[in-house]
Amino acid sequence: MILKDRNLTFDQLLCKKEDLTFPTLEKLLQKKIGLETLGKDTMITFDLYDKSYGYTNAGLLFSSENSFPGVDIVRFGTDHNEILARRTLEKQSVLDIYNDACDLFFLFYSSERIEGMERTVSLRIPEVAFREALANALVHRDWSIGNARIQIAMLEDRIEIISPGGFPENMNETLYFQDFYSVPRNPHIAYVFLRLGLIERFGTGVRRILNSYQNEIVKPSFHATENTISVTLPVVNQLTDLSPDQQKIYLFLMEKSLPGDRPLKTTAVFPVPKPQTS
Repeated sequence: MILKDRNLTFDQLLCKKEDLTFPTLEKLLQKKIGLETLGKDTMITFDLYDKSYGYTNAGLLFSSENSFPGVDIVRFGTDHNEILARRTLEKQSVLDIYNDACDLFFLFYSSERIEGMERTVSLRIPEVAFREALANALVHRDWSIGNARIQIAMLEDRIEIISPGGFPENMNETLYFQDFYSVPRNPHIAYVFLRLGLIERFGTGVRRILNSYQNEIVKPSFHATENTISVTLPVVNQLTDLSPDQQKIYLFLMEKSLPGDRPLKTTAVFPVPKPQTS
């Protein structure tokens, strides 16, 4: 009610922290738009800082002192009952969370093949689809929900990303998943992601995910409830050894197995190795 009365979004509200630092944001802005130094004037332009009152929630999210709940990543085996690894990404800039999650994606879903002097890297899930789904989850989730993390389940045949918060006001499944219409819940967070090139433009995320699978037998699926929005990204080329009838049965079962029906419940925590660079 306060937000509606003052015409403010949650990311525009003032936070209670001072002395925030922005090394990752500054570095990326220097690279993308040629910014020399991230000063208060630039932060005011991005609505990360209010000159009369201080930093906003958007500012806190992009700072190294970010205290909002982050992303919980679990790598499963053949199903949700076999946990291979778990990593929680938080207490850092939302940009660092994005980058770390992408590193884990490449670690688990990329493979290299060496033939002679050539080394070919292939991905089992389209990179565009994962990056877009992750960015959408970070940009559009309801940050006002305390202690609720974005959940990413990494399985052998798919990735499931579950974002806290249902649709914002005046939005529904048809508008979002079929008409590709978008009303950013956090417009100031979205604008920074847009300027950094992490999202293409408002309202194109679902379309880009679908387009990345346009030549594949398997397709991504989307699901919304009152409290969550989720996307499932299947591994590509996994049905090549199946007969046409077997492919139909598999796809039918995938459609019936929505991530919203199977929340992550884990009890063990395992370290996840950082990707190694050659």
